[in-house]
Amino acid sequence: MLKIRNGRDFVGGVTMICAGLLFIWFGRELAVGTSFQMGPGYFPIMLSLLLIGIGGLIIVQAVMVGVEESEPEVWNWKSYALVIAAPIAFGLLLAGLGLAPTMFLMIVGVATASRYANWRHSILLGLFLAVCSSLLFTKLLSLPVSAFGPWVPFIGELI
Repeated sequence: MLKIRNGRDFVGGVTMICAGLLFIWFGRELAVGTSFQMGPGYFPIMLSLLLIGIGGLIIVQAVMVGVEESEPEVWNWKSYALVIAAPIAFGLLLAGLGLAPTMFLMIVGVATASRYANWRHSILLGLFLAVCSSLLFTKLLSLPVSAFGPWVPFIGELI
């Protein structure tokens, strides 16, 4: 009898497959073309198929035949809530705080969801990624997003 060995991996694989199918459905009207003459739908379809394949591999690894009985995993609801709330908070805070403070807050905030994360490492990672993403998106790619927004006093006016 098949049993699910790792529930998180199984749910993650199913989610990846659903996301891939959803992206294929959204791009169904785009012309795919061939490998030599790619249409606008070629790259999204190939990425979706890759996502579906990786999701399938994760599901296969999560399911095992004849698993010995063990205690069920305890779900960490704090982690789920923080990972879901982070993109929402990012969207709400980006215009006011700017890219750098928003990235820093999201990385440090989501790092608290892990029991393995160290707060010092999380702060360093947040600072590094905030600086790198600000340089990349504002200076190198010239996207219309500011590094510091109007809610950040003094710094937002200088940059």
